[in-house]
Amino acid sequence: MHLPIPARLFGMFLLGALMGSENGDLSSISDTSTEPGGKASLSGTSNLAGPFLHPVDRNVHAPLVALHSELGPLVYGLYRERGAPSSRNIVPDFSRAGYMGGGVALPMRESIPVRVVLAPVSGRDDHRRIQAAIDEVAGMSPDHRGLRGAVLLQRGRYALGKTLTFPIGGVVLRGEGRGSEGTVLRSTVSDRRGNIIDVGNEESRVPRPARDPRRTAISTPFVPVGAMRIEVESAAGYSVGDTVAIVREANAAWLGAEGIDTARYNWRIKDYQLHYERVVTAVEDDTLTLDAPVVDSIEARFGGGSVYRTDVDRAVQVGIEDLRLEGDPNTGTANGTPDIGPFTAIHFGGVRDSWIRNVTVRFVSHGFATRNGAHLNTFEDVAYIDPRFGETEGARRYVYLYEGNSAFNLTQRCYNGGGRHTFVIGAQVPGPNVFLDCVAEGDSNDSGPHHRWSTGVLYDNTRGFMLRAQQRRWSGSGHGWAGAQQMFWNTEHDVYVVQAPPFAMNWSVGQVGTVMPGKFPPEEPAGMIESPGRPVTPRSLYLQQLRDRLGEQAVLDVTTSEQRKGRIWASLSARAGE
Repeated sequence: MHLPIPARLFGMFLLGALMGSENGDLSSISDTSTEPGGKASLSGTSNLAGPFLHPVDRNVHAPLVALHSELGPLVYGLYRERGAPSSRNIVPDFSRAGYMGGGVALPMRESIPVRVVLAPVSGRDDHRRIQAAIDEVAGMSPDHRGLRGAVLLQRGRYALGKTLTFPIGGVVLRGEGRGSEGTVLRSTVSDRRGNIIDVGNEESRVPRPARDPRRTAISTPFVPVGAMRIEVESAAGYSVGDTVAIVREANAAWLGAEGIDTARYNWRIKDYQLHYERVVTAVEDDTLTLDAPVVDSIEARFGGGSVYRTDVDRAVQVGIEDLRLEGDPNTGTANGTPDIGPFTAIHFGGVRDSWIRNVTVRFVSHGFATRNGAHLNTFEDVAYIDPRFGETEGARRYVYLYEGNSAFNLTQRCYNGGGRHTFVIGAQVPGPNVFLDCVAEGDSNDSGPHHRWSTGVLYDNTRGFMLRAQQRRWSGSGHGWAGAQQMFWNTEHDVYVVQAPPFAMNWSVGQVGTVMPGKFPPEEPAGMIESPGRPVTPRSLYLQQLRDRLGEQAVLDVTTSEQRKGRIWASLSARAGE
């Protein structure tokens, strides 16, 4: 597939020009030092090509990330992954996460024409007429944005005996408020692990190759985390705008004792060929420049990697907004409660450039979940309250859950009241994905990567009980190393664990909370921890990275005025989903 590259995407190259480097090459800044207060001082540049597009501080004592000045840009210190011979990676840029690639405001409600209006009718199942309205709008022609129109559910209560589905893009389902007196959809779905709303379609974990995929091997022995340039054996046939998959291969050495040592947990090579979807922004000789960085290193001795062109068709411009979704309040909460009925409120998969906003969910197990093909979506001003199903039982009460090959998703301004795992990542999720400005109350278990090597997640100003990135060994029949390249930034959790996987890293910067050894193997070495107990500047890594890449307007477009002034945990708790 070939995508046009928006002009705003090239903000990083403007930054390069401002800092005196040629062709937007920010990888070669040298002779930098760190001043008191976390400011980085740039004393020289060179124009050597390299894998990075961001300013790099090569001082041996450089922090992971620091502001060059009060307004930026960020400067990135080189770090050494566990077991590496030298410092050769940087923290990745997470700012492409979100609707339309980050920094783009969700469509204004008044800009989306209302095509069908429905009013509540008591004593009946409303599924058929609501689904018919969705399907009617799905049959209309889209505008230049890909939007067809909205179905408006007027204030009141609606009953759903089946799952509402959105297989075709361009449709918005809108209510008149997420409070108890707004638009309330009560589900009586009777399926095992049923969904109240299902957006998108099913797709494979492996992105569909283009008709002419031009598969080519990565030619360098090591591609670092944070890299945005990749050298391949042949870039012939590639052009700007191509959608591609960067494949990080796995081999027996990587899974074995000389690598991450997880073959003993029955990890299989075929399950760990991870695919990272990107867009080509430049082609020079046999070097491809990408729109977003590598979030897991690619090393020849551990399987190497390859690149191929993709052609993935996903639903676009679907919106779910201003609603309250409820499961069955009579569902039990004791362990052993059957997982029959409305189990997950909203499931996103095979969908991009879509959103959920101003939605509260209640009386379910899982709140907001993604699966394969959920890319470039924003979930904001969302809340989860009054959970059901087993209170302390495994695979229950996951609140904000990234699963499948989900990537570039942003969950912000979110609240959890009573869920077990709040900010949670499933197995082999490639990322990057982001949680920003979120709070959990009454959470009974940890947040963080849950199992089997998920990569590239930013927890930015989250608050809750436990936040852990660790080796989980045989937990859950072989969770092993749950995640790598997990960044805790200015978070405040009662307990946190950050361990370093072999040949990878996890980080914590400005974390407030009690550092604890890992639950399963406490002897594993710690990841990189900076400024423990003391929040750092910038307040938000995601928002500063967005500002660096696209400018101040991008930050204004995706934040509230309160958010721009500082933390919003108190107001999220006060509102508690109302």
